[in-house]
Amino acid sequence: MIQKLKARLQKHVCPYCFERYRLNQTPFRCASPASRCPPEPDEVRKDVWEDSAPMGKVLAAAGSFQEQSRCPVCRQLSRKRLCPHCHMELPHTTGKFRNLIFAVIGAKESGKSHYLAVLIEQIRKQVGPALDLLLEPLNDHTIRRYREQFYRPIYQRGQVIRGTVSALADRDVQMPLVYSLTFSGKDFLGRRRIKGVVTLVFFDTAGEDLNDSDTMATVNKYIYRSDGILLLLDPLQLTRVRDQLNGTPLPDRNTETSDIITRTTNLILSGREISPDSMLSTPLAVAFSKFDAVEQLVGPQFQLVSTPNHLAGYDMADFDAINSEMQSLLAQWDGLTILHQVETRYKRFGFFGLSALGCNPHADKKIPHVLPRRVEDPFLWLLYTHKLIPASRRP
Repeated sequence: MIQKLKARLQKHVCPYCFERYRLNQTPFRCASPASRCPPEPDEVRKDVWEDSAPMGKVLAAAGSFQEQSRCPVCRQLSRKRLCPHCHMELPHTTGKFRNLIFAVIGAKESGKSHYLAVLIEQIRKQVGPALDLLLEPLNDHTIRRYREQFYRPIYQRGQVIRGTVSALADRDVQMPLVYSLTFSGKDFLGRRRIKGVVTLVFFDTAGEDLNDSDTMATVNKYIYRSDGILLLLDPLQLTRVRDQLNGTPLPDRNTETSDIITRTTNLILSGREISPDSMLSTPLAVAFSKFDAVEQLVGPQFQLVSTPNHLAGYDMADFDAINSEMQSLLAQWDGLTILHQVETRYKRFGFFGLSALGCNPHADKKIPHVLPRRVEDPFLWLLYTHKLIPASRRP
């Protein structure tokens, strides 16, 4: 009871416009079909999202913590709760469960879309069942966008995902993927019980939207509202790696990762009105993407080539080894500036290595096979930092 009251009194963050609100401020939308209750334009939705399509009537907030509202025209009860600032429909878990916003950022062509596509599939089909985690989409937009823009290109057509369009040009990019993550287990009688649920909000940011501080402040406000940031670092952009891979096809040079870290840090400091001399508490996972392309440069003794064991909890021994190895490689590969930035600015951070596809796509953009490696490591670490999964240490 006390926990529910706290959830009602606290401020929540809209996963669409990133503004804060309280539950007693939220209006509802009539849920009746158009044949029963004529739809009408929503001026707030039009101003914020340029969406002028007629939709169900907005039912004014009653100033209480009600979970439903009755339309004065058709008398139908509705549970469609809206953000008071942008009138997007809020997840039905709002006010009931904890919300976590995770941002996936990185320079252009660092593999963000591929990572997110494979991560979600791995959680659903591999990691989730093994750890008693159930990942489910919370709205039709998430179902449609993930299927059309992430799953089908990789898993059905065997093609690379086209680069994410800037949010300035495509409003759809500003819409996150919203999931519920259910934690379950068996009691002493062997019966399965739900232990908890969190709402996860994933953002896939266009690389070019990180190239300018003003653009970030406009379309990437969610970064300073995030509960965890996953920064993908393409090792093929590091000078010493490129020198050692002479003769290997390499991508064009893109934005320096150190510049992205600087802009991200400044955005969080200004957005949260934090003193510039403060270290940030937002957990930061820095992951070498496309590690299969540089595996020839590391020895077989590296922990990265082994398999972690998270079944008894987050494998801290594995994390400690990987974190140390990745920092050592970053120092060797001319990445000391990045390492120094992270250590200076962030209280909680971890370095990881992963490969979403496990292979190098062909020249025709075809993917020969999908063999993901360690894509779940930084995600599970973020869950661990929020005390959602326990830690374990192997003997």
